[in-house]
Amino acid sequence: MMVRHGGSAVSGRRLRRLFLAVTSTVTVLTLTSGCGLLGGSDSSNQGSADSKVEKSKIKIAIIPSTDVGPLWVAKKNGYFTAEGLDVEIVNKPSGPDVVSAVIGGDADFGFATYPVMVQAQLKGKGQTNLKIVADASAAKPDTTAVVVRKDSPLKSAADLQGKKIAVTARGTMADMGVMAGMRAAKADYSTIDWKQIGFADMLPKLQSGEIDAAFFAEPFVTIAQAQAGVSTVFQPMTGPLDGIALGGYMASEEKTTKVHPKTVAAFQRAIKKAQEEAATPAGENAVKQALVDNANVKPDIAPVLHLPSYPVTTDPTRLQRVPDLLLEFNVIPQRFDIKPMILTN
Repeated sequence: MMVRHGGSAVSGRRLRRLFLAVTSTVTVLTLTSGCGLLGGSDSSNQGSADSKVEKSKIKIAIIPSTDVGPLWVAKKNGYFTAEGLDVEIVNKPSGPDVVSAVIGGDADFGFATYPVMVQAQLKGKGQTNLKIVADASAAKPDTTAVVVRKDSPLKSAADLQGKKIAVTARGTMADMGVMAGMRAAKADYSTIDWKQIGFADMLPKLQSGEIDAAFFAEPFVTIAQAQAGVSTVFQPMTGPLDGIALGGYMASEEKTTKVHPKTVAAFQRAIKKAQEEAATPAGENAVKQALVDNANVKPDIAPVLHLPSYPVTTDPTRLQRVPDLLLEFNVIPQRFDIKPMILTN
C-alpha cells in the first residue's frame, strides 16, 4: 500500500519549492513524445590496443529517475570498471534530448522511455537506427497514481470524465495509463481536458482547483501523499498495464553497436549484474540510496519509495506491448514491430 499521511495542508509556494528541488534532477518515466534529432560530434576516446573493449571511456545520457537506480549502483560498485569501462553519466531533461545525444554521437548509450524510442525510430525512417541494448524498468503497482485533492468528490475513474487532468506530456505512458484506466471503467476518456504541466506545478494547481486530477509517478507519488495527503483515484500501471515495459538503454547502430560490439557487451554485463542485485533486499536499499545520492530524493522519503521492477532480460513479447498500446490510442499511425530494435547479448 502507499504511505498516506494526514496533517494540515502545505502552502502552494512551499510545495512548489519541494517539487522543484526534486524536479531539478528527477524526471518521470513518461516524457514528451516528439524527438528533436540534433547533430553533434563523435568524441570517441578509444581504449588501448590491448583493451578488452574497443572503447573504454563512454558516456551514458539519462533522465534521472527511479528507472536508472541500478545504473548508479553499477558505477558506484565498480561493475563498469571491472568490465574495462570508464563511465561518465550525463543528465538530460527529457527523452528526446537523450535520443538526440545518442544519435548525434554525444553519448554512447542512453536511457529513455519506450514510447520515446519507438517514435524516434519511426521518425528516423531508416536514416537513423536505434538499438535497445538492455531493458531498464517495468511497471509495478504503487509506482504511479492518478491523484485528487483529499476533499475532492472524485472517487473513481468514471468520475474523471470531462475533468482537467494534468500530465507532463501527451503521447506517453502517462496519458495512455489514464486513458487505459478510464476505458477499463467504461468511462469516456475522449472528454478529458488534458493539461500539460511540469511536476513542480501540479500539486499547487491541484490544491488551488486549477486542475481536477494529476498523474504522478515515483518519487512524486510518495511526496504528494506525505506532504499533502492527496487521495488516489486509481493506479494506472495495474490491471492491463501491470508489468508493462517502461524504459530501456539504447545505442546508435551506426556509431556504437556495429563498431564497438565488445563495449556494448561489457555495458550489458554490468547493467545485468546491477539489475539482478536490485531484486534483492540489499540491492533495493542500494538503489534507494543511489536516488538519495544522485536524484535529490530526501533521505526520509527514500525508504518508503515504491520502485519499478528491474528486468534482467529484454523480452520482445513484453516490450511489444508498448508500441501496441501506442497504436491502440492512435499515438503512432501503424503497427510497429519492436523486435528488430532489440540487440541481445
